Amino acid sequence: MRPTDKSPESSAELNITQLREILRDELIAILDTIRGSKVLVLDKDLSGALSVIVDFGVLKDHGVEKIFLLEEGPLDTGPTKGVLYLTLPHIRKMKLIAEQVRAGSQSGGCASSKEYSLQLVPRRTLLCERVLEEEGVLGDITIGEYRMDFIPLEDDLLSLELPSTFKELYLDGDFSSIQHVARAVMRLQGLYGFFPRIVGKGDYAQVLADSLARMRLELVSGGTSGPSSSVLAMSTMFDSLVIIDRAVDMVTPLLTQLTYEGLISEVYGISNGSVTLGGVGAPASSATVPPAAPSASGSGTSDPQSAGKRRRIMLNDSDAIYREIRSMNFAGVGALLSKISRQLQDNYESRHRAKTVQEIRSFVGRLGGLQSEHQSLKSHVSLAESIMRRTQSDDFNAVLEIEQSLVGGSDLTKEQLAYIEKVLALADLNVSVPGVGGELKEQPPASMPNSLHKILRVLCLYSLWRGPSFKQKTYDAWYEDIVAAFGHHQTITLDNLDRVGLLASPSASSASTKVAASGTGEARALGLLNTVAPSTRPRNPIHANSLGFLRKALNLIVSDVRESNPDDASYVYSGYAPISIRLLQCLVRDPAVYPTNTSGRYAALLRPLGDSRARPALVDGQSTGGVKGGWAGWDDVLSELPGETVDVSQSPGDGDLDVAVADAM
Repeated sequence: MRPTDKSPESSAELNITQLREILRDELIAILDTIRGSKVLVLDKDLSGALSVIVDFGVLKDHGVEKIFLLEEGPLDTGPTKGVLYLTLPHIRKMKLIAEQVRAGSQSGGCASSKEYSLQLVPRRTLLCERVLEEEGVLGDITIGEYRMDFIPLEDDLLSLELPSTFKELYLDGDFSSIQHVARAVMRLQGLYGFFPRIVGKGDYAQVLADSLARMRLELVSGGTSGPSSSVLAMSTMFDSLVIIDRAVDMVTPLLTQLTYEGLISEVYGISNGSVTLGGVGAPASSATVPPAAPSASGSGTSDPQSAGKRRRIMLNDSDAIYREIRSMNFAGVGALLSKISRQLQDNYESRHRAKTVQEIRSFVGRLGGLQSEHQSLKSHVSLAESIMRRTQSDDFNAVLEIEQSLVGGSDLTKEQLAYIEKVLALADLNVSVPGVGGELKEQPPASMPNSLHKILRVLCLYSLWRGPSFKQKTYDAWYEDIVAAFGHHQTITLDNLDRVGLLASPSASSASTKVAASGTGEARALGLLNTVAPSTRPRNPIHANSLGFLRKALNLIVSDVRESNPDDASYVYSGYAPISIRLLQCLVRDPAVYPTNTSGRYAALLRPLGDSRARPALVDGQSTGGVKGGWAGWDDVLSELPGETVDVSQSPGDGDLDVAVADAM
């Protein structure tokens, strides 16, 4: 979504935090439907997102006495009669709830008179009701839904926090998340008006665009009519919505980010805009961090028991230090933290220079902010020290070199292949991986653990970039090594990776591409987008190695990277620009997607006049700042990417949509 510059309203700052207020008010309304005091039984997968929306103080004001996580075993709520379950609509969780309700009913006494309420997030499903009915507790629970969709993690960042969507769509064939996304976007359009244009790339981008069109028509047919109706109003804040399917860019998540924020995600794992620190609470050396701020009485305070406690730190722009270093290349973070430390120390020392009452009052007024900044600095120094140990390890640099070789178009050297064999030989079956299967329980190790997650990232990256050069012999050897190192049950994992095209068997890749291409026409005739689940492979690519072509066509590799003063997104990956970012730059005609040769800078990609595939021309070498031209001129690029090409224009008329859909070649 891009703010438009046409209307006077667009100059006003966009306030998306009102979505948080809407979600909070809807939750409060649900709480108030249960009279008296109550306990909240919360799905662990929702706890982080809910903490972004509302704090415990608000919940307590509306009758919540205790919060439990939904786990196996009986629920001891004491004399409290109201019990509110807030959970995702999963079968296993419905059975857990049913067991607890039955246990409460069979215990007799006050437990049998409890009032149970179940709110499914983000929507109520018939399948969950059927499970509760089969378990015999449907009549004992009041069921509703809580639409916790877009969560404002930042002033300019919304997230649905759906980490398993790709698996559900491309592996399980479960399209329910598309419905969730569509409802969330419709809520956004209800607040800011309908997007005048929707463009996108990918099969599920097309499914989402179709769902939005259908929902709008349903809204129009069921509401007031006339061009002045609010349900038909076009947005004055946005000129377009861009939808990019993850299948279009499966490479980027496999690469290592080299910014401070990216490395926090790599080492610790970021969830719901926060990081949980375990075992890193010990104070850093006094040479790096200034001493603790004095209390009002002038004596320093410290909590020796806080060193081993787990702490949750919000990572957003409300933290002034984090705001300054989050997007920096990690190489420059240490120097900046040292500079901030010296400035903070100077601010503390200013209390000795305070002579008058006014100067003392001024220092006391700043003391709270200084103490908060001091605590923030301690946290970021601890994080940076752990990250530095990781980035200086041989393992980290070996993986980084493999990534750089693959995205640069080179095959792996004998030494790099030997490193992969070494990792497989020293496999660690019980390692904890940040962001995968839970949080770290202790301080992260200095070197990268030899986990299945680590080795599969490298092998998937190899499979994607090498394409037709990936030999079946190499695939079979790695397949056998992984099964031998991590167990026979990992054959399911490897087969699933093959199905979604991340680690594809070379012998099956060409056949899968043909099936994907031939299945589209038949599915269209049936009124469907594709059979079972859309493919992650291009249907009719012109080039044998699509990524190899895109490397040049989209200028994915930038040799002159300004890490200290970046002017291109490629600095995040030390010279590699994500495909998804380059597609956005294609839409707005950003110079970054054109050749960087200053003498005839755009000649290599600008085709002869009259050629329908000619690249859109730039105006004075500047970005257009909008998507008026759509995908025109990028047909050769789009044909090498999987899925449909979306271009939808919405008008404020009677709800009819001018839809232009171009099939991906």
